[in-house]
Amino acid sequence: MRWIIFFIFLLVVLQIGALVYLVFQKRKRVKQEEARLNWQRQFQDELYDFATGEKREMPHIVLGNEDLVELELFAFTNLTETVSHQERIYQYVEAKLLPYYQVQIRHRRIDRRLNAYEAIAQFRLRPVAQELHQKLGKSISKEEKDVIVRTLVSIAPHLAIGEAKQVNEISFFGAVLAIGRSKDLTAWIEEFEQLTESFQMGVLQLIYDREETQYLELVRSKTTDAHPEIRKRALRALTRIGLEEDWKLYTPYLEDDTSWVEQMLALRFLENVAPKESVVYILPFVGSRSWWVRTAAFDALLACGGLEQLALVAKDHPDRYAKQKATERLAKEMKQHVVI
Repeated sequence: MRWIIFFIFLLVVLQIGALVYLVFQKRKRVKQEEARLNWQRQFQDELYDFATGEKREMPHIVLGNEDLVELELFAFTNLTETVSHQERIYQYVEAKLLPYYQVQIRHRRIDRRLNAYEAIAQFRLRPVAQELHQKLGKSISKEEKDVIVRTLVSIAPHLAIGEAKQVNEISFFGAVLAIGRSKDLTAWIEEFEQLTESFQMGVLQLIYDREETQYLELVRSKTTDAHPEIRKRALRALTRIGLEEDWKLYTPYLEDDTSWVEQMLALRFLENVAPKESVVYILPFVGSRSWWVRTAAFDALLACGGLEQLALVAKDHPDRYAKQKATERLAKEMKQHVVI
């Protein structure tokens, strides 16, 4: 009986001891977190003074607080557009955090590595470029390779472009995200013919997105490319940056044997530039089986031929649906032109 009482007493003592330990540890963690937050606020002020040039001395980093430093660096570089301030931040990261990021990009956990790549790109940490490039030749996931290439675009564009010339698994969307890190597309344009198809399409997509009219000649030349996807991207880019005289580049795609995407893009371009002589190329597509092509054809016909051409289709077109669609569109346009 005494052994049982002793055992129960011992359990109670252990539980009380464990509870006291947990309370102590919680208070300790709260104090540590308060100390970290106080240090972070102090570091924030010191970082601002250093970045703006008010102080020349670089802020000291307490071991274990690198995560807080990273948060403050991200916040500052996202908020400031002053080039001199950003350059001082890049110098600070290279001087104080290079060993930290060298450890992070070798970490066994992929999430830690991916976060490090994004930080390296943000802070332009160029000394790690060669090591990142070497990782592309190792057995790593496709996701990680995509992120590394994007990172290299930010810190070593020549290495990224070199990779873009090699056979790789990077998709069109991955290429767009990578090239999109470049403010100036000139280096990509100069190497365009050596790039893989994904990157060629990515360049054309960025030309379209950014309305890069200075690359018009390249876009024109790619409207006849043998690769259908490159051709479509070039046609799409031309709808945004092309000139009125470029409408004739689209006439080869206004044929029955071309894809509906090419037909639609050609019609959209004609709608924008509205050359009257293009009506003859538009008319065959008002009766297309593709809703997208039909819609684009009627928009282009209205822009290039006006209400008169809509009326002729409504009256004489052999396709019943085309006549019905033209009648509805004509009624809608006439209603908008009525002045009450």
